[in-house]
Amino acid sequence: MENSRFLDGFALGMWQANCYLLGDLELGACVVVDPGQGGEEAVPARLAERGVRCEAILLTHGHLDHLWSAPALAEALDVEVLLHPDDHYLWASPGAAFGDLGVEALEEQFGLRWRPDQARLRPYGDAEWLSFAGMAVQARHTPGHTPGSSVFLLRQGLADDPLLLSGDLLFAGSVGRTDFPRGSGAQQLASLERVVLPLPDTTRVCSGHGPDTTVGRERATNPYLAGLRGAAG
Repeated sequence: MENSRFLDGFALGMWQANCYLLGDLELGACVVVDPGQGGEEAVPARLAERGVRCEAILLTHGHLDHLWSAPALAEALDVEVLLHPDDHYLWASPGAAFGDLGVEALEEQFGLRWRPDQARLRPYGDAEWLSFAGMAVQARHTPGHTPGSSVFLLRQGLADDPLLLSGDLLFAGSVGRTDFPRGSGAQQLASLERVVLPLPDTTRVCSGHGPDTTVGRERATNPYLAGLRGAAG
């Protein structure tokens, strides 16, 4: 059954945030990770192409470019939305990531009518194992980019090597910014050292923006990891 597993990644919206479908064709099921702007149309189309149903929506964090279409999709697909509790304030009002931008301003500036269903929101905790589409996915809390920023790890990924959905914690050659309200550069570095650097070099990293990479490549070349325990050199 492992050979029928798949990961589809595609960029959405004005911020080109990566959305992922992680699933199993044989089971006909998947989980949707970080459905951003335009996901209301793009995600159902991808589900239909693959012939799979969505079992849940996973959010790596609560920034608007990653959760824009989550409320609408949760209702349309009749699924829960999983988000770390430290970012639940962003589910209530994602404009808080930019300061005092309320839901009315979101509609005025972005044309987004934000009316999330609180009953669909479910928390997860650090090191909690989640089961979707026949796969065990471990959530790891990695604060820094936002208070509730998290990553999702498949220790046995789509093949033999682990798979890390890193959100905005780690990019190819870079890391997520921490200058938004409630961001913390010190927490970000501690999260990278605690969660990412202990992983095998062969771990495939699928980020919230940009191309895939590996833990080994970032360990050896990413300047933001230099000096951390477990980094190259």
